[in-house]
Amino acid sequence: MPNISNVGPDNVRPSYQSKSNNNNNDNPAYAMEDLKGMDKEYYAIRVENAYKRHSINVPYVLNSLCMNVQKSIIYSLLGASGCGKTTLLSCITGQNVLNSGHIHLSISMKRQLGFMPQQISLYPEFTIYEMFTYYGLVYGMTLSQIDEKSKYLQELLHLSHFSRLCGSLSGGQQRRVSLAVTLLHDPELLILDEPTSGIDPVIAEEIWTHLLSLTDRGKTILI
Repeated sequence: MPNISNVGPDNVRPSYQSKSNNNNNDNPAYAMEDLKGMDKEYYAIRVENAYKRHSINVPYVLNSLCMNVQKSIIYSLLGASGCGKTTLLSCITGQNVLNSGHIHLSISMKRQLGFMPQQISLYPEFTIYEMFTYYGLVYGMTLSQIDEKSKYLQELLHLSHFSRLCGSLSGGQQRRVSLAVTLLHDPELLILDEPTSGIDPVIAEEIWTHLLSLTDRGKTILI
């Protein structure tokens, strides 16, 4: 596990200076780049000298963080609550911005990345099937592809009837639907924030077995 501490130097200078003025970042800078050459063949993610704090008067949650994630493995971030795990995941997916540093990915962001956030982000007025259809179309899938993959995920994750509204589901059921949406387009890189939290232990074990099988197919999973 890379070191994630709460103290960082104030004289860090970014390698790329953003033109935007973000009040939450003392150095609002960020570089997300494609991996090239040998690195692209070996690594799915490389994080170099990453710094992040949420405002200028608070300690850094990411302090000079460096991390290499090899392809075709499950890479788990371990640490106490509040140490920066979720912040790091949000920066890797582009949901958040580093103060300085580099994040390199071996994939194109939109079509080959699957992100399951810690907070459930389903549309409560959508049925389960409407959630699949909506996100499947966003990722460029055909309706027949969505139908086929939805049925597979329904069985794999023990989902309720597709006609049920997402807002009527229990917390554990919503988490399984969220995971299913993340898996729907068969991404090369999966970033999952506490994917089995609140899920029945038997189903959770089946989920981990499935995730391990994905690495056998060359997928990379960061948790």
